[in-house]
Amino acid sequence: MWTRLAAAALAVVTACGAAAQVSAKPHYYAHDAVLDRHGVIAPWYTGLNGQLDWRARIAAETLKRYPWTDKPAVAPYFVFNGTWAIAADGAITIPKLNDWDNGDLGQRAAYILSGLVDYYRYSGDASAIGLITVQADALLDHGVTSASHPWPRFLVSVPNRGKPYGAPDPRGFIQLDITAEAGLGLVRAYEMLGNRRWLDAATHWALLLARNRRQGDMPWGRYANPQDVPWEDLQTGGVVFLLEFFDELIRAGAHDPRGEIAAARDAGRRRLRDALLPRWIAHDTWGRNYWDWNDPVQAENVTEFAARYLMANPALFPNWRNDARNILGLFLNRTSVAPESGGGVFSGAWAYPESSGCCGRSNWYGPMELAPVWLELGVRTGDPWATEVGRRQAILATYDGHATGVVEDNIDGGQIVAGAWFKIAHPMALKHTLNAIAWLPDRLGANRESHIVRSTSVLTQVRYGAGSVRYTAFDAPARSTEVLRLAFRPAAVLADGRALRLRSDLTAPGYTVRALANGDTIVTVRRDGCRSVEVQAATPEPSLALAALPAGGVTERRIEFRGNRVRLIGGVGPDGGRAEVILDGVKQLCGIDAWSPVRREGQTLWFTNGLSDGRHQLRIVATGRGGPISKGRRVALSQAVWSAAVGSAGFGEGGGPRGVQRVVFGYAGRRDLTDARGAAWRPATEWIVRSGAMTDSVAQAWWTDPRRWSVAGSDSPQIYRYGAHAREFTHVFTVGPGLYHLRIKLMESRSLPVGERLMDVVVEGGPRLERLDAAATAGGVGRAADLVFNGLRPTAGTITVTLRGWGGAEAIVQAMEVGPGEARGGVRPVCVPEARAQGAGNLLRNPGFEQTAAGVVGDLGTKQAAADWTYLFLSPIRSYIWGESDYAEHPDWGMPEIAEGKQALRTHTESHGHTLVYQEVGVVPGREYEASVMVRAADLRGKGFGQGAGDRALLAIEEVAASGQCTARHLSEAVTVAGPYRRLQVRFKPAAAKLRFVLEAELHVTYDQGHVTWDACELRAAP
Repeated sequence: MWTRLAAAALAVVTACGAAAQVSAKPHYYAHDAVLDRHGVIAPWYTGLNGQLDWRARIAAETLKRYPWTDKPAVAPYFVFNGTWAIAADGAITIPKLNDWDNGDLGQRAAYILSGLVDYYRYSGDASAIGLITVQADALLDHGVTSASHPWPRFLVSVPNRGKPYGAPDPRGFIQLDITAEAGLGLVRAYEMLGNRRWLDAATHWALLLARNRRQGDMPWGRYANPQDVPWEDLQTGGVVFLLEFFDELIRAGAHDPRGEIAAARDAGRRRLRDALLPRWIAHDTWGRNYWDWNDPVQAENVTEFAARYLMANPALFPNWRNDARNILGLFLNRTSVAPESGGGVFSGAWAYPESSGCCGRSNWYGPMELAPVWLELGVRTGDPWATEVGRRQAILATYDGHATGVVEDNIDGGQIVAGAWFKIAHPMALKHTLNAIAWLPDRLGANRESHIVRSTSVLTQVRYGAGSVRYTAFDAPARSTEVLRLAFRPAAVLADGRALRLRSDLTAPGYTVRALANGDTIVTVRRDGCRSVEVQAATPEPSLALAALPAGGVTERRIEFRGNRVRLIGGVGPDGGRAEVILDGVKQLCGIDAWSPVRREGQTLWFTNGLSDGRHQLRIVATGRGGPISKGRRVALSQAVWSAAVGSAGFGEGGGPRGVQRVVFGYAGRRDLTDARGAAWRPATEWIVRSGAMTDSVAQAWWTDPRRWSVAGSDSPQIYRYGAHAREFTHVFTVGPGLYHLRIKLMESRSLPVGERLMDVVVEGGPRLERLDAAATAGGVGRAADLVFNGLRPTAGTITVTLRGWGGAEAIVQAMEVGPGEARGGVRPVCVPEARAQGAGNLLRNPGFEQTAAGVVGDLGTKQAAADWTYLFLSPIRSYIWGESDYAEHPDWGMPEIAEGKQALRTHTESHGHTLVYQEVGVVPGREYEASVMVRAADLRGKGFGQGAGDRALLAIEEVAASGQCTARHLSEAVTVAGPYRRLQVRFKPAAAKLRFVLEAELHVTYDQGHVTWDACELRAAP
């Protein structure tokens, strides 16, 4: 009998058959959906500064107002504790931290350091200086091993053992790629603030990495202490974190007299070039980085770093355009396999979880992290497709926030991850949102404001004044550049005090200006050899000189201004104090904290934007207190600057590529294929197949090896040799407005009866073909056929094609093309009448398990899709489902016995096992069907099957409603005694249009005593 738990486990699995269509929801994350006139996602936020600037400011303000602790040192709680809770009104509380949850410390520190370095460049807000300092110092004071450790004074990057808020237990995971990521942040902090201790520590970490390098093609494992980790010590794509760390250290001038860091960097580059890129489609190549599990699947953080590293080093990786594009696109395919997450396209924008195995409907921080990488790819290649894919993701991902700092990461609304993990809610969002603005400032940047959005160097000092932007860079090698979005057209640009030339390009030092429609400009400055730059406006913005708030006496300043944004400027230092800010009578959640470990003048102390145009009143009230480590209470105001400039914020309506897009399914080459007319065809990656959580979509649904070398009927056979195959899958083309054609290329390579190869073709907003026979359409197996559809108008900025196998068959496709206007050619599709199709043969795929290649080990709740079947384990005791032929290697467990063909399927257990093997099939309600299977129950030594109470094997046919629930069951007789193969049969007339063909076995014997084997499954329309 099924337990309630078993039934619940099956209910989860049945969602695997759900359609993967483009969704249009009325609400996403924290806000109601806003769409442009083409149905594409648009910003919910209407302030002039724009949605991404708003999100970055909320993230930064949450960091600035975070509560502080004095254990083990005085610092914001987020330095030592990654868990948090936030109330609806923005009040932050800190839950108790356990050992395991402390493991995100290294990743959290990396995000905080890198995000704040970028935030200081963008805003000039000096609060970043103090937060960077306490975070960097805490890593070195409280996060490293002892001097006597085999890796002395090395960061325990995953301190999931030991006492939280104390020294790390060195048995915590010392994960090398995470140490490198934190080290990268530490080096960038040094470049900004000049603290030599940080550089020396990072250099020491790098030298330890270099000196512990292995020989061979895998220079490093994943851990410095693999003996303390419960899974294998395998480093794959995480090596890119080490590479970027080494590069930044070399740039910063790290002391490396013997060139050890450079040699280690070169070994890591060879690993990336020679071992990883050639196997770019392997399941774990761009994974094995998350600290809290083995992570043998592609994950968004490795995907980000790998693609960015290739783009940053084009001379080393000449195929970078294709490689970066392929890796990014592959993640869309891999991360949308779990039906529980429903990753896919929503109102034209991709949204997906962090990987194929986590985290439910939290389809938010994955696209937030990768949207900027798509944008960078689009800018570097000039590809409007990549740019639009990134732009839409950035807009949808920033539907997550509230002004209070509350974050909703469930795409349906509510919290899954962001309510507990602070790193993801705000430090991560700060870094990635600023990065998205950096690569698309004209469309995602703040309107009618001035910001340095991108720089090739870390900036050490930044001042945003009433009529100028001034900054100093860490270094000035050849082709040093900054990109600024300004609220004015520059009157002059000075580098080290000398005027730069206005140029039409930047083949030499100078600056370029691109005017935007709303009065802003995009200014790019090239400053080879110069570290100091000043950009001057012809007319300064309105401003008011302010006096510092004294320690006693008058403790308030009032400002009235007319505009939509205001900036308070002043000095910071070790004696800086705090002040409250009241805007239009409302106390702001984040006030002023003028404390900094170093003294600086002309810094941003407080800033707000996105206000309604009109008159506003600002009150700055000193609290008479300093922060926890301030030596005073000084609030040194010097100036208020505001603006009433207006203009359209816009949101990119009508964006997207309008050219031809050509993709080949299943093709795993790193370079595009070229057809007989010279057109390029790239690997198809942005498609959705619901093969199940943690499954490898490539292994499950890609034909990566040529199916046939000779393809009749085409002068470009290479385009038809590969393919995709699955019960159902959906490909989504991102396009701009217009009328398009669609070309679907097919080549049936399978010699199957008609009823086992039919499929439905659904073009969203366009045609639908039912029971298409690709072989008959082409004139035979091994022949090419092109279906052409014209006059297609996009839905939500996409052209979406769903292929669905009919009657339990697998759908297939070889290639697709979408392009503007009409296309010629194509053949008339041949669709089989339903009555003929139903009588055409066995409706099951892989009925004799001949395509079964690997087995599965599992216990209660484990489920795995495998070669057209799904395995479900319903017992807490470990059980096995494996190909019968594989047992030739274990004769003591019973030699293979196969009813027909070369394979069958065996299930056995370590004591008490309960397994289901099932497949879902479409049928015609009211028609009569026959189902059967050959089953053999084995008793090897007199203590096997049939000797244990409850041993049984049976065939169950379940009728499945549209909701996925079982509405009726038709059972065969149960086998309860051992014996040779026998056939179990069921004859029935279903009322539902979908059946579940289930092989159920219960065994109460060990694997060396007995087992059950299945073979020769059939489901046919009754004669």
